[in-house]
Amino acid sequence: MPAAGSAQPTGERQRIVWWAHVARGSAAIVVLFARFMFEFREQTTLVKVFTFATPIPLGDLPATFAYEAYKWPRDHLSIDPGTAAVGMFFMLSGFVIPFALERRTMSAFGIRRLLRVYPTLWVATALSLLAIWITTHGSPFPVERAQVITSGTLVSQYAGKNWIDPSYWTIPIEELFYLSAAVLAATRLLRRPAVLMATATIVAAVGLLLGRVLPDPGGTPDVTFWMRFWVGRNLCFMTFIWVGVALHMLYRGFWKRSTFAVVAAYVCVVFFFALHHGPFQHPYLPDDQATTFFNSFMVGLGVFLILYVIGNRIPKNRPMQTLGDMSYPVYLTVTVIGWTVLLWLTNALGYLWALPVAAAVTLLIAFLLHKLVEKPTYALAQRITAQSRFRSDHSWSDEPRARRRRRARRGRPGYVPELDPDRAPERPPEPASAMLGLDEPVPDGNGLAPDGSVGATERPEPTT
Repeated sequence: MPAAGSAQPTGERQRIVWWAHVARGSAAIVVLFARFMFEFREQTTLVKVFTFATPIPLGDLPATFAYEAYKWPRDHLSIDPGTAAVGMFFMLSGFVIPFALERRTMSAFGIRRLLRVYPTLWVATALSLLAIWITTHGSPFPVERAQVITSGTLVSQYAGKNWIDPSYWTIPIEELFYLSAAVLAATRLLRRPAVLMATATIVAAVGLLLGRVLPDPGGTPDVTFWMRFWVGRNLCFMTFIWVGVALHMLYRGFWKRSTFAVVAAYVCVVFFFALHHGPFQHPYLPDDQATTFFNSFMVGLGVFLILYVIGNRIPKNRPMQTLGDMSYPVYLTVTVIGWTVLLWLTNALGYLWALPVAAAVTLLIAFLLHKLVEKPTYALAQRITAQSRFRSDHSWSDEPRARRRRRARRGRPGYVPELDPDRAPERPPEPASAMLGLDEPVPDGNGLAPDGSVGATERPEPTT
């Protein structure tokens, strides 16, 4: 029986790594659950701040069993399920982005990332602003122009402005990862274990150096302070994403399981150090966030690895497939838009009746955002970068020259990655993966079909 993550040549192609798609859809649902069942109860500190709506008395929001189930691990284990879902999204980024860097120029990668992230973000921001305008109609509009611009360009943190939607905070972290991964791919160092470990160390060290900053006593923090603080904090978070890259190397058969275990454990140790010695607790913050972030991300990592081991033995179904496809719009709409809809419906129907209706309305908005904005704009990116000038004959996945020379001296055939477009011509994409734009096939996470035989190659969709 082949080991999990080993590359299995099959000759048949599909375009979704199903277990990763399940992880994506599941994480989106957990984020929705966290926003509606737990964070919505923070009426004065969260909901009012971002929706500008009149707070609902806490007595009108009964504590359900689902709320208590969500709250228990926070109180007893310092594990927040919503934060664990964010950790899964970070793992997905690390796992997926190396595919997007396969045999493409850096300009092609940049075009695809820009059109993947920003058009959907801008429309979601416009919808959030519309919801705020309706809520505050008759009063001065509470959102400044600078706040709109900085949120739309994902620099609100660095400029010392509030996000229009607090969910946006994870996207600048992923942008830093895109940049660093592109550099390693361009230098063909991405698949080297020692380089990944060194990168995680350097990223964490720079994050600590920048993020451990305090404002002048009695003074108002300026742009320089916020830039240092948030870049440092985001770099500390970005350290964790390299675990997903390590899993990609195991999945592709580039690394042995022992190599993955060593690199992943090392990165987690570096991440622990970065959180517990960085700007995540006193005196940089009034409360301790380090323990909750670390414990929650480790849970997210554990769930992701479990899904990897199970692989494509997870039953396939249309609802999860669709949810995975639209996970990015779900993430962008469940907070300001979702909270606003839930507020309106709670005032009209009561909280318990409003919950399922608001969830359905929010998912419908996210689905329309996916169909009308996200999917067409990424298809545009695919058409732009389909030209030959955006392709490369070389890739970070090629074997190192020294290893190829050793194989030649020993008379052994060279390792040819299965993701070679010349050896695997493109087939028309499946509907659930039309946004992928990844031209090369990928082996299944564990090489096994549901019946135990070697399964077809599959591939993931980029995350947010």
